[in-house]
Amino acid sequence: MKPRRHERVHGRRRQRGVTLLVALVFLAIIALLGASAAYNSSIQERMGGNTRNRDLAFQAAEKALKDAEDTLTAWRSQVPATPNQIRNGLVNCTQSSSPQPATDCFYHANDLAYWQSASYWSTDGQYRTPSQDLDQAAAQPRYVVEKMPSAGLTDYYRVTARGVGKDSGAVVILQAMYRYEP
Repeated sequence: MKPRRHERVHGRRRQRGVTLLVALVFLAIIALLGASAAYNSSIQERMGGNTRNRDLAFQAAEKALKDAEDTLTAWRSQVPATPNQIRNGLVNCTQSSSPQPATDCFYHANDLAYWQSASYWSTDGQYRTPSQDLDQAAAQPRYVVEKMPSAGLTDYYRVTARGVGKDSGAVVILQAMYRYEP
């Protein structure tokens, strides 16, 4: 039996409509996948930039530690005589006869919160900077050397360095102890 003309036309029209609907659904899915891929790529790029920024801050702090190590021998003769006196980035932290908790090195909390808010980083003369500037850093690295109490003939120094990345929000604080024996 031969199909009628009306049935054939109607079947094609319905088939074309379903094809269009399926194509639109696939197009929407592909668009969503593309938008998701673009978003993920953007996030990955930002994470990479933040990691680079933190690494730059870490390298700046390491540079400050290296500079402190290189010049510490010369500074040993410049230690201020008065406990807690700060001169040119060097603090004498030997315990005074009447310690004052607000200023004595032994009574401050030697933790990240203290060093992030320390006035050392904002007052000239309380910190030192390496001799060579870093081009990419938002601020030059800074460090403070604290002369700790000696044990016999051995001198101890604590160096705290602060490095900033390309963005001023990326800050790394490193600390190292140095020992000198005659």
